[in-house]
Amino acid sequence: MQKIPSPRKKKSITNNPKFEIFTLRQISHVISTFWIGGTLTIATVIIPLLFRNLDQISAANIAGQIFDINAYIGMSALVLAMINTVHINGKNFIHIRKFWYALIMEGLLAINYFAIFPIIITLRSKLIDATNKVFMHNNEFSMWHSLSTILFILCCLFGVLFLIEKDN
Repeated sequence: MQKIPSPRKKKSITNNPKFEIFTLRQISHVISTFWIGGTLTIATVIIPLLFRNLDQISAANIAGQIFDINAYIGMSALVLAMINTVHINGKNFIHIRKFWYALIMEGLLAINYFAIFPIIITLRSKLIDATNKVFMHNNEFSMWHSLSTILFILCCLFGVLFLIEKDN
């Protein structure tokens, strides 16, 4: 009688699969989906609503807090996604597009959050008039704000690519 090979079992993070509730892959997918969906919602719904319904100063302050939270969730989710890709693919992770999407998004987030946001905050505080009601228009502020917006949109686009890319 010929022996039928058993299906190959997937690697388990723990030594005892009975105790494994969620895999690294599942946790990574849930957190990445949560962050990317949140990022798209922030960009398309929340921020426009804030600026439509609040004064500019209040809307900008709340938007800044939302972006802070979103950046930390994103950086954590992306580190986890890269760890997951390395875990699944071993040394071949360097050839996986999903890893590169995550790395690019991590870089964009880090540049936006640690380099551009501080400049915007400094310029914004200088441009608020004495009554705290109106931003004076300033080319430097507009340039940095536009650059930040472009990086945010790129993160959203790479996030969609990341989600639709198949796991290897």
